[in-house]
Amino acid sequence: MSEVKGWAAACGVLSAVLGVVLVAFMNRLSSGWLKTLLLLLSVLVIALMVLIVVDAVQKPDQGHDGTSCPQRKEFGDNPKCPLLMAAFPLAGFAMMLNIRLCYSTAPYALMRFRLPENLFSVFVRRMATSLEIWCLPGFVIGDALDHAVQAEATIKKDSDSQGTGNPEFKRWKLYAIIWPSILAQWLNFLSYVILLLVYVPGEQGHLTTFYYVIAVSGFVFGISNPLVFACDTSYLPIYIAGENSFPVLTSFIHYLGTLLFGNRRKWNSDFIIVYIDIWVAILISLVAAVLWTVGYLILELTETATQDPSEMQHIHPFTFGAANASFDQLSPVLMIIVGMGLVYMVYPAIAPGLIVPFYLVDKIEMVLLIATFFPPVIQAVLIKHKGEWSVKYYEYPSFQRWSQYGAGNFYHFLVTLAPLQICLAIIFVYSLHHRESNVARSIINQPKMSTFLTILFYMCHECMLALGFSGFIGNKGGDLILIPQYIGALIMIFGAMYSEGYIIEYKKHDPKNWPTAGMTGWNAFKYWAKMGSKNCNHNLKHLFTKDLRRDLLLCIERNELI
Repeated sequence: MSEVKGWAAACGVLSAVLGVVLVAFMNRLSSGWLKTLLLLLSVLVIALMVLIVVDAVQKPDQGHDGTSCPQRKEFGDNPKCPLLMAAFPLAGFAMMLNIRLCYSTAPYALMRFRLPENLFSVFVRRMATSLEIWCLPGFVIGDALDHAVQAEATIKKDSDSQGTGNPEFKRWKLYAIIWPSILAQWLNFLSYVILLLVYVPGEQGHLTTFYYVIAVSGFVFGISNPLVFACDTSYLPIYIAGENSFPVLTSFIHYLGTLLFGNRRKWNSDFIIVYIDIWVAILISLVAAVLWTVGYLILELTETATQDPSEMQHIHPFTFGAANASFDQLSPVLMIIVGMGLVYMVYPAIAPGLIVPFYLVDKIEMVLLIATFFPPVIQAVLIKHKGEWSVKYYEYPSFQRWSQYGAGNFYHFLVTLAPLQICLAIIFVYSLHHRESNVARSIINQPKMSTFLTILFYMCHECMLALGFSGFIGNKGGDLILIPQYIGALIMIFGAMYSEGYIIEYKKHDPKNWPTAGMTGWNAFKYWAKMGSKNCNHNLKHLFTKDLRRDLLLCIERNELI
């Protein structure tokens, strides 16, 4: 055991030293040396991951005995398994990497695929829409598996008490939830490998194939996300923290990539930067898949002599008492639905896109990059160390509803973030159509106010998700957590697509020849709703294309630029 830890520490130190050397001497090293050192760094990182997994697998002999880790001594216990506490945030992290490949690397991918720069917004939106729309069938499958297991457990469970359930339902959960979740993790890894194979060859790349692989990764995300929720909601806060921490780390890696290869005179920068991001996605998703497999399958089978799923300690047949709906569950449900559903109707296309001075857009993204990290991490820390201050407070024999303790009443008050976010969205759209009003004059192209309101709008989204998901479980709604999540996802995806159609129509018209001039407010609303819906349907039809390059170039001729 000590030898494995020693080798892991050595690999970690060598990786850090090699990384420092690469950054320090990047301008003095030849192309051959840079490639050699990057390859060596990749080997060291992979070796470090393998050694960590080997160390974890050996732990059953020294403390991972199926009783202290991670078996709950009582219902509501905090998660105790270090391996799963690493696997859950990494799973959240790995599943979000395809979103990064759609948004952050889009300017470089656009150049690699030899597309005109004025197609940037259309290219990003088309990729993102494909990713998002294919999440929906994945969500349906994941939700169906979870509710099928819950229905069986509800019919046959031993009693109506919280935290009970016949151990035979571990077998159901193993086959219907755990196995598919492991498969989804490996499919996520495989999708990035295929993406790399599609991205590299060819002078112009294989744009349409790249597009469909991104779509498939969205389908995999749609399956994986609800299954991760269904595996064990006790780890949900750190899973959400992992999802929200990915922009910080990936942006740092992106920064290093541009630092090393940003000189377009020396390097094919547009190709290399996306290439690095895909490799990072491959490595992270590989680690996530390995940890998930080890935590939920290999360790269980090595610890359980009979290899009987009913004896597995990482799989819990808990029921969360969701049948007893309460008023306290309403606040987190509203937070989840509004927080998920509204954000991408407005951000980033309307605010900051049409509201904020252009030179401030990057600065807003940098602020949000850091700020979005804190809400889920703070809640994860509170749940772990100071439960009575958190949204999910357990006091024997059950979780405490928000109305039953002091901090919970404060979290009830924070449901006001939902109407605040809705009001901000209305104000933004109103300002676009009434530019002579006092509201519009105080917001549009006013650096301080427009920046503040944009950041406030997005942080409402982040705070509500951090509070809503864990809070719904804390209010004894764990069995139904996937229902508000799916409703929020539906509104988010179709709302974003409708918003895209509206913005296309909005940008077609000159303010001097405004199409709704002289109309009543209601007739103007109907016009924008009709045209936005028409453009949305048009975009939906073009999701299924045989030649994405042709479709994108036609957008220039049709003046369908966002």
